[in-house]
Amino acid sequence: MTVEANAIEALGVVAPDTHLVRAQGPFQLRRIRPGLALGRTDDAGFGGLGLIDHARLQPGLIVKMHEHRNDEIISYMRSGRMQHTDSAGRSEVISPDRLMVMNAGRGFSHEEAVIGDEPIEMLQIFVRPKAASMEPGVQFVSLDEAARIDRWRLLTGPIGSTAPSFVRQAIYLYDTQLSAARSIDLPTVPGFDRWLYVFRGKVSVGDQQAETHTALTISADQTALEVTASREADLVLFLVDRQAPFSRAGTMSG
Repeated sequence: MTVEANAIEALGVVAPDTHLVRAQGPFQLRRIRPGLALGRTDDAGFGGLGLIDHARLQPGLIVKMHEHRNDEIISYMRSGRMQHTDSAGRSEVISPDRLMVMNAGRGFSHEEAVIGDEPIEMLQIFVRPKAASMEPGVQFVSLDEAARIDRWRLLTGPIGSTAPSFVRQAIYLYDTQLSAARSIDLPTVPGFDRWLYVFRGKVSVGDQQAETHTALTISADQTALEVTASREADLVLFLVDRQAPFSRAGTMSG
């Protein structure tokens, strides 16, 4: 489907008090609806960016085998290690230097287990693909952690982009670890709005400040903006073409 993308403010805010928070034993979850700042009553997504879970998982936790359909799922970790097993017969360890993208398509199952003694803190990002019932698959990418220090590191992009992994949607994903008092320009792609999440730390963009768990929506026409860290910050940035068609048939992203 294609949704008419209403214009956004130059700088909008998705505040932590809008998140759906739950804690159940070793599983703590902060569910973020990225499009809340757009004011739509029928859709809390940000175009093809459907849903983001900021999760904390304790050692020993196992999320048993379960199926997804029509979600493009990016597993982005900042601490801990996870053993991934899936219906394609793959078994891989995911960590801050090992990114996973599951392109669930018409159906893909996986199980995740926290390994080691360190808790996991991660984002599970649910992207709406351009169409339903596509071929399923999974990608694993080794990352250089030094490449994100005080510069943007490109993690994921549309098929055919220079990113090391892909989603079947007009979305780019970047991250950075920005040192205190450092500034960095925001990446731009013509026609792509931006969604900036403060994983931890505190930053300012223009006259807007954002702390841990806060997101800023930034319109495509705001091209001369930079991010400044008030204290060291881990940041995640999405560039999204909200005019691109997307499916709402996803298990989670719909």
